[in-house]
Amino acid sequence: MATSNKIDDSTQYWAAVLSKNWGVKAKLTRLDGEYDLNFLAIHASKKPLIFKVMRENCPEWLVKSQISAMQHIEQIANLPTTPTVFLSLNGQSCIEVADKTGNLRYVWTLEYIPGKCLAKLRSKPPSLIKEIGEALGATTKALSNYKNKKLDRNFKWNLLQSGWIDDHLTCIKNKKRYELIKNISVNFNRRLPELKSLNRQVIQNDPNDYNIIIAGDYDEQKTVSGIIDFGDMCVAPRVCEVAIAGAYIVLDAPSPEKSLVALVSGFNQTCPLTKLEIDMIWDLLLMRLAVSVVNSTMLALEFPNDPYVTVSQKPAWDFLENHKINAELLICRLRKACGQEFVPNERRIRSWIYKNCGNFAQVIGKPLASVPLVSLAVENSSIPKNPFKLSKHEAKEIGSAETCENEIFLGYYNEPRLIYTAQEFSFGPYKASNRRTVHLGVDIFAPAATPVFAPLDGEILAIENRENALDYGGMIILKHKTDCNDVFYSLYGHLDPNFPKQYKVGTKIKKGEQFCVLGDIGVNGGWAPHLHFQVALTINGLENDWPGVADPDDLGFFNAICPNPAAILNLTDEHVEFRPIQKAEIYAKRKEKFAGNLRLSYDDPILFLRGWKTHLFDEWGRPYLDAYNNVPHVGHSHPRIQNIASEQLRRLNSNTRYLHPNQSDLAETILSKLPESFKVCFFVNSGSEANELALRLAREHTKAKGMITTDHGYFGNTTGAIDLSAYKFNKPNGVGQPNWLELVEIPDDYRGTYKRDDPNCGVKFANQINQAIKVLKSKNQ
Repeated sequence: MATSNKIDDSTQYWAAVLSKNWGVKAKLTRLDGEYDLNFLAIHASKKPLIFKVMRENCPEWLVKSQISAMQHIEQIANLPTTPTVFLSLNGQSCIEVADKTGNLRYVWTLEYIPGKCLAKLRSKPPSLIKEIGEALGATTKALSNYKNKKLDRNFKWNLLQSGWIDDHLTCIKNKKRYELIKNISVNFNRRLPELKSLNRQVIQNDPNDYNIIIAGDYDEQKTVSGIIDFGDMCVAPRVCEVAIAGAYIVLDAPSPEKSLVALVSGFNQTCPLTKLEIDMIWDLLLMRLAVSVVNSTMLALEFPNDPYVTVSQKPAWDFLENHKINAELLICRLRKACGQEFVPNERRIRSWIYKNCGNFAQVIGKPLASVPLVSLAVENSSIPKNPFKLSKHEAKEIGSAETCENEIFLGYYNEPRLIYTAQEFSFGPYKASNRRTVHLGVDIFAPAATPVFAPLDGEILAIENRENALDYGGMIILKHKTDCNDVFYSLYGHLDPNFPKQYKVGTKIKKGEQFCVLGDIGVNGGWAPHLHFQVALTINGLENDWPGVADPDDLGFFNAICPNPAAILNLTDEHVEFRPIQKAEIYAKRKEKFAGNLRLSYDDPILFLRGWKTHLFDEWGRPYLDAYNNVPHVGHSHPRIQNIASEQLRRLNSNTRYLHPNQSDLAETILSKLPESFKVCFFVNSGSEANELALRLAREHTKAKGMITTDHGYFGNTTGAIDLSAYKFNKPNGVGQPNWLELVEIPDDYRGTYKRDDPNCGVKFANQINQAIKVLKSKNQ
């Protein structure tokens, strides 16, 4: 960005200033900075420092405010994320010196915090973002009793004062963008009286992703090591701090809601927020982005030839124009993450429902306690055959094989299923994209035309016919009130949409009144006849479009909104709540029963229960693209291989000691695809056996023992194969390299000894083999 604050960046001159005033002889390296000079000072005797040279005419009070704020944090909380300010030789925190042109500058030194800025990280997992929130909350809390009247200033980046953009909205010429920012400002101005009612304090005010420092190399766990740059401090309500941080966190997040929830929950842990503060975070976040794009648009008009201005506002516009965040649901998420009731009187509603369990009318007119349950879970069901495509036949036959003797049966609440294959359930365009799999209601499978009764008094809130394949068909939502007039809702799906004419939105329905019947396959979305029964404590953000299935990674939130409806069916929660296989128990049993040399992949091992061609599925139905496993060469559960294998197992499973036409036919087919010099086949069960056999054949043929392999090879788990595997024998507890084995370098022209810019690198790698042969001959191997 163009600026008139040009300052001398002579490193030698400022190195002399640092040496004279702080006694530090160091080599200075220029760091990024918009207005000021920032140097990294490297010297042999001490840790690196940051040496700051402020811009010309920088107010003294602003420099000293930054220093005193950081000193206050160190004194009050001693936070490792706040840099320490170092005093000069004469005991001053900052001094005024002349630059080479005679202009006076304030200079000061502070601790260098190792790491890289958050903006440079490609992956920002929720655990790291939560830690950022915790660090920011701790900083905010430490500043809560820091007083500085100078910071109670007129400042365009103070969210309290961001209404200034209303006078400049006309600079946005795009009509849609203009309306977008105007609506954000209108919502903010509605919040402004509440914001002004909150207590104010000094806040850092600029926790952007370049001011958050993250430690940890690429293969190490990332941690927050620093919060830097206190130059934008101002006096404002503390909630502004987390809202501003959130404005940066959401911009490039693959799941902005989850990232924001992680940030706010972390902030709340170290600096607890009130319900009022939590509820206004989203509007404040949007207003911060609105201020940013209005400010950058004005600068673009002032500096039309500066490409940085346009580029810098692009991420904010992309988010504002394209995000799909539901504000009402987000507020519920944030409340829950911070331990608040996400709907008014949530606990009281739950208590009332449980208290009345046993007194509700039977939903299909008969008790359900003795009705069997059938599991459609990933771990128990092979439906659908193709986990990416539930066929119409499978949908209409769900449960029939397991319950041929039972006319009525139940489906579990909170059960992960693979039957939800429509694109609407997926969060991305790929087969391996996360998808919603966990059932949020209780299914009551019963014949079509089975009558459905209201379990308690209610009012019809929605009555619809959702005709899309595998949707609800007929669907009704009822609104209920407890004795304390608290409101909750129940949903009835897969009904016959030919509802009696007297039933419409607003119709009052009495407890025990029949108000619909189950639909058949032709009208209920294409499913085996059943009732999907679900309860919700709020419809804010959901309206009539309730998710009947949840993302397993978001299950805690949707379990809160749509709790187990068992009590309204006069059942216990335990009766219908699915208990998935516990990975921790499987892991513990494996550690106890398996040999210690059998390792698992990943720090958090994956429990796979289904496979289909190139994909695997864990216990919650999450899909994974399998680009790693070396076992299923033709894919997992390949339908043709399934049929061939099962058919053969029904006939015979023996060995090669006996004649069978398939054995000879397979050998003939394999040999037909190989050069004519190959005459016979050896059939083995694994790569280890194949390599062991190859080793024996080679030694028998050559009457020699010596071998050459690459320096990081793995050839199997037999004794002979391990002797060849540098990956095994060179480990700390390995047996070491055999005398008869020579290693050559993997011909890697990127990481290897010879690089791709060397035209002879291939020959040089190959010459290592010639050298290895010479060594083996010298050993008579």
